[in-house]
Amino acid sequence: MDFSWSVMITTSSWILYSFLETRYQIQMSRYIRLLMMLTLFCDAFFGYILNLYEQSFLFDKILHMFGTYSFSLFAYALVMQLQKNHPVNRSVKFILAMCIGITLGTMYEISEFIGDNISHPNPPNQPSLLDTDVDLIGDLIGAVIAGIHVSIKNLVGEKF
Repeated sequence: MDFSWSVMITTSSWILYSFLETRYQIQMSRYIRLLMMLTLFCDAFFGYILNLYEQSFLFDKILHMFGTYSFSLFAYALVMQLQKNHPVNRSVKFILAMCIGITLGTMYEISEFIGDNISHPNPPNQPSLLDTDVDLIGDLIGAVIAGIHVSIKNLVGEKF
């Protein structure tokens, strides 16, 4: 049941984003698109179909780092496009991308907590406080990597 809900939510979100991208002429680099698709694919295929979420402690942690990195770059690119032509220095780029990543990771952990308390899945998404803490550390690492990336390389408006 978790897998079907995940696929429906992911697909619906991607369709909504594609519509908004066309409607509001948002430009996203191919690199960020590839990262997003790879993150979603790894979640669905490796995490649910191959059952690595239950079989591997490391898979979930690595996907938290990689997913936070991907989603941070995605959200950062969207936010920076709202800035239009206002220049932003490197330290602000770093802090913004890192804060976006930490916020997204925290919101994801809260949604797992709420989901566990509402649906009582077996096994739960958050089997222990240690799992939550390590996930948040992975989110922090992914957010810092995204911050470093955006402070070194301009991602907005690129078509690579």
